[in-house]
Amino acid sequence: MSSSSTQEMNFEEYVRSLLIPIEEIEYATNNFADENLLTRGSSFHVYKGQLLLQQGDSINIVARICPQWVIVDTELMFFQHLKHKNIVSTYKWTLKDIDKDDEAFIIINKYEANESLDKHLGSPTLTWMQRLLICVGVAHAPSYLHYDAGENHYLIHGNIRSSKILLDHNWEPKLHGFKFAVIAKTHHLHLTGKYNGSLHYMDPAYEDTRGLNHKSDIFS
Repeated sequence: MSSSSTQEMNFEEYVRSLLIPIEEIEYATNNFADENLLTRGSSFHVYKGQLLLQQGDSINIVARICPQWVIVDTELMFFQHLKHKNIVSTYKWTLKDIDKDDEAFIIINKYEANESLDKHLGSPTLTWMQRLLICVGVAHAPSYLHYDAGENHYLIHGNIRSSKILLDHNWEPKLHGFKFAVIAKTHHLHLTGKYNGSLHYMDPAYEDTRGLNHKSDIFS
């Protein structure tokens, strides 16, 4: 685990340090314009944008609107401690008023130049060497989660698939999408009453055990 200054903060301080005004994201996405919409899900929307920095520079970002604070809270809790080149990190977050009684929460990540792996699997321009290096990089991410994320526990991603793997400008893969991630005791099965990940990538052993472990991620 990283020994960076973010881990020296308590969680509340860490969360506050990443909060930015909603106006900055509205400006970055042109007020969440349709031309900047990347994904429209049943419970979330994802927009691209260009966030201005204090130095006068800008950074390409992805803003994911989530209906529940628990999603943001879970990801921030994980990313305060997870530091690995093959795992995406949360850049900032903010909140948006929907009406007088409701709010939406926005997770902001850096935009990766080559987007997600699923958009390239059928492309003839992606060489076999690139594919091999992507596979190796992807394997490093769950290895870190399973064996290096803690002394007496490990992290199960629970939803690894090609759309959850982002590719930077050098085609380095970065695992994201920790919405369904869980913490389990080392060498223990994490029992769950419901499988939340994509059924197409579900470990068949789950049908018998009703639980997840590191092998569940490896199967995916």
